[in-house]
This record gives sequence, structure tokens and C-alpha cells, in this order.
Amino acid sequence: MSRSNSYSTAGIEGQRSVEAWRQAMAEVYYRLDIRPAHAGSVRGELLDWQSGTIGVSSFKADAQRVIRHASAAKADRTEDFVFLFPTRKLLRYQQRGRDGLVQPGHVLLLNAAEPYVVDVPDGSENITIKIDREHLVHRHHDIDDLCATGNFANPLLVPAIITLCEQVLKLQSSAHTARIQDCIVDLLCLMLEFREPSDRGHLVREALGTSLFNSISAYIRRRMADHSLTPERAAADHKISLRYLHKIFQHHGSSFRQVLQEERLQQAHLLIVEGGRRGKINLGEVAFRCGFASQSHFSVSFKRRFGLSPRYTSG
Repeated sequence: MSRSNSYSTAGIEGQRSVEAWRQAMAEVYYRLDIRPAHAGSVRGELLDWQSGTIGVSSFKADAQRVIRHASAAKADRTEDFVFLFPTRKLLRYQQRGRDGLVQPGHVLLLNAAEPYVVDVPDGSENITIKIDREHLVHRHHDIDDLCATGNFANPLLVPAIITLCEQVLKLQSSAHTARIQDCIVDLLCLMLEFREPSDRGHLVREALGTSLFNSISAYIRRRMADHSLTPERAAADHKISLRYLHKIFQHHGSSFRQVLQEERLQQAHLLIVEGGRRGKINLGEVAFRCGFASQSHFSVSFKRRFGLSPRYTSG
């Protein structure tokens, strides 16, 4: 039999909302550390359908960092695969020493038995399937190799899985749970295995563009403190034309400067929060370390992004 639940932080303020959200995430998934981006509070909604070996959920929330610590993974002793299907906004992830971005229309696969980090932007929405490892390894022997990667699946089947999951979340307890579970597993396996020969050229080009997008995004992350970082320099360092660089970012619904600005602001937010815990913050130093031309430009950009002046964020 299956069971359905819903969770929301509506009407809960401040740190209480963070604790409520952390508890909801633990109920739906497993133990996770939540680091909200907005002054110690979080707004979020979860819808959840569980059938024993498979969990389907709908996630809607504002900006936060979701961390699966190694200690929690060891204590939980879970070996679930987690398929994340962003339906609104890009997701950034880190696992197994890899990092990347996954856009709506694609999918990210994580292994819950290992530590990971997922950065969720404001207004993020996704469908998540949590499934016991044993349900897939005998059907797809190389699935472990796909963990900590994104954009690897057949994009034509991703919408079908999202639609099925959205309908499953509307179901009440049913005697047909086993059949529904089998349908989800079958579709996941098709998504992983199926490729149309006529699409191979397109998929190769798309995979190359996605690989470059992830590579340049990681390059930006490493060099965000460099005040002279430009698209021209990034294109030259990756041995591609400036036009192609802009085309890659446009295909992913963004631009070089937007990604650079977001990386700088996220790093600044992290430094301010950590500095607040130690009781020592120098906003001018934070602005410089994150690559901003001036403290005033940094303050204006930070307030526009997070809704609060950096001076009041640490509190």
C-alpha cells in the first residue's frame, strides 16, 4: 500500500521554519542539512507519495543549500538512488568531486549513500524520485557510473516521467501500488537506455554544449575573485569563439555575466553567514574576495538578490 503526505512552512517564521523544513525533508528523503539563503528562514512545500521502495515527491522552495553529510549517510545506511528533475530553475550539485548544473528538461542522479551538496535557487521546483538501489542495478548494470552526473538521459522521456509523477502525487492509497511502482521503474530504465539513432548527432552536440557549460561554470567558480574575469578570457582559455560561448549560455537560459554574478553573490552570502557565526565580518574584504569592483556595487547587488543588505544578513 502507498501513503501520501504534504508539508509546508507557511505561517512558520524564522529559525522555526528552518527546523520544520529540515524535519519535513528528513521525513520525505532522509537526514539533510539545510542552509537557507534568506536570513535564517525558509519557505517551502513538499508533496510526497511513498510505496515502500519508491518515493515520489514535488518540491517547491526558496533559495537554500541542501547538504547530505557523510556522517548522516553512514548513520542512515540507505542505498537509495535519487533522480532530481528540475521543472523550474537550474540546480547546482556537487558529489564525488564533480560539480555541474542541471537545467529543466533534464535530470540529475545522486547516490544517497554518499555525501553531496545541491544548491537550490529562489522559486525552484522539482520532481524527485527516490528508489531503492536494488530495484535498478539488475536492470541497468552501469547505473552507479551515472551517479553525480546530469543531462545523461533521453530528454524525450523526461517529460513523460514528470507527468506520471505529478499524477501519482494526486492518488490516494491504492491496491494498484505495485503496478504503479513497476511503471515508474520501467520508464526510468527506458529514459536511461533509449536513444533514437536519428537523434544521435543532435544529442552529441547537446552533450558537448552541456559539458562545456558545466566546465566554464566550474571555471567561473574557481576564478570568481579575479576582477578582470571576462567572457573573452573564458572563451580563449577554453579554445572556443566568444560567439559560441554566448550561444552555450543562451541555450541554458543564462549568460556568462549572470552566472558569474550569481557565483560571486552566493560565495559572499556564505562568507557573511560564516563570519556572523564567528562575530567578525569585514564587508569590504568580502566584496574584494568575491570579485566585486566596489563595496557599494556589492551592497546594491546583494540586496537586490537576497532582499536584505549584507550588513543585516549575518544577524
